Amino acid sequence: MKGVGNIIALYIILGIILAIYIILRLSVTVSYHANSVTDEIKLSAKWLWFTIYPRPDKPSKTIKIKSKKNKKKSKKSKQTFEENLSEIEEEFTELTEDELDEKISSLEKELERQEQKVKQASEIPKTDKKINAEKAKNEKNKKDKKEKSEKDKPQESGLKAKINNIRRRWGIYKDFIPMTWKSFRKLLKQIRFYDTEIEITAGKDDAYDAAMNYGRLNAVLFHGLGVVGTIFTLYKPKRAEVKCVFDKKVFEYEISGKIKVRPSTVLGIVIVFGIKFLYLFLKKRHKAKKQYKLKRKLMINNKELLANE
Repeated sequence: MKGVGNIIALYIILGIILAIYIILRLSVTVSYHANSVTDEIKLSAKWLWFTIYPRPDKPSKTIKIKSKKNKKKSKKSKQTFEENLSEIEEEFTELTEDELDEKISSLEKELERQEQKVKQASEIPKTDKKINAEKAKNEKNKKDKKEKSEKDKPQESGLKAKINNIRRRWGIYKDFIPMTWKSFRKLLKQIRFYDTEIEITAGKDDAYDAAMNYGRLNAVLFHGLGVVGTIFTLYKPKRAEVKCVFDKKVFEYEISGKIKVRPSTVLGIVIVFGIKFLYLFLKKRHKAKKQYKLKRKLMINNKELLANE
């Protein structure tokens, strides 16, 4: 029974992996359309039944109207405050002159005590301020000494230092550049152009100039399509033409099409690149450690030889 259960679990896992692979094999489609006459540029991206771009607008937040309960509470608080005041007035009117004098003297004593406490609290931070000021002065003096010592040291000129810095960085990253370029080219090749439609209308007042312009635009258009085909994967365009107008100066264009990318291929390229990068990085690190150990051994041997002499 255990064996049967394990086989079923294995089949379920394989089914999930297969389903994920099939989903990732389905392309992300980006539709684009640009028109110079209407000044319209439309972009939309979809994957499966999800619209990645443009995102739907969020619904506007409803402003809540304050309830009457708050108003009632504020009225109640005002009433209680007025009631308290009236109670205090009644207390003072009921007291005699001697009792009033005693109350006033007790209140004065309490005020004096509070003033003394405030003075004591204000006196304590003054000493702290002095200590902090002394610390800041000492730190400043130390910084000035460090800066002076750094200035006294012989420094390289600005241009030389920059060149040395570039050389050092190039030495670190030069082994990774060919690998990154290869993976980047592979990634670009996975971007596929479908249903491409290009229409350019160009014209000039003079017939000769219009014809020359027509020839130039044709050369640029088809050469540009060739370049796009070498960098990306370009399927045969539906329409690519240049229209010539001989009697007026015009330049209009309309471009539309679809771009498709498979997430599975992009993910595969990224994973392979990551593994290669990690392997190269560890290899370089191991080499650097070996060189350091050899240098250390040589240093120790030299010291021993000098000690024997």
